[in-house]
Amino acid sequence: MAMQKIQPLGKYPSFCRAGDFIFVSGMSARQADGAIAGVTQLEDGSVVCDIQIQTRVVIQKIQAALQEAGAGLSDCVAITSYLTDMGQFDGYNKIYAEFFDGRATRTTVGVQQLPHAHMVVELTATAYKPVGASFGRDKNA
Repeated sequence: MAMQKIQPLGKYPSFCRAGDFIFVSGMSARQADGAIAGVTQLEDGSVVCDIQIQTRVVIQKIQAALQEAGAGLSDCVAITSYLTDMGQFDGYNKIYAEFFDGRATRTTVGVQQLPHAHMVVELTATAYKPVGASFGRDKNA
C-alpha cells in the first residue's frame, strides 16, 4: 500500500539528505484529512488513542520518506521516539520490533504532549545510505 504524502504543518521537509546521511523529520499519525490514526471516540465522549496503530502509521510514514530518498528502514542508524504515556511503552515497542531488527540505536523519551492531544507517539530517524548505493542492499552484507 502506497503511503499518501502529507504536507507538514510547518515549513520543513519530510527528510533532508546531507551527504550519505538522511535525516527524517518527526513523523506523527496525522492523516491527510487532519484526523489522527488510531483514535476512537466512545459513546460517552471519551477518546481512546491506540499507540500500536499510531506507531505502525508513523513507521510507515518514515519508511515512505526514506524510500523517496532512495533508502529503507534497514538503513536507519538512529531512531528517537517520543511517547506521551510511558505506560504504553510495551504496545509501542511491540510494533517497533516488527519493523526494526535492533541495528539502529534508539532513544525513547516521555514527553508531556505532542502537537495534537490525540497524538501519543512521534518518531524521527537518521539513515546512512551512501550516495549512489543500490537501493535495498544490506549495508551489513
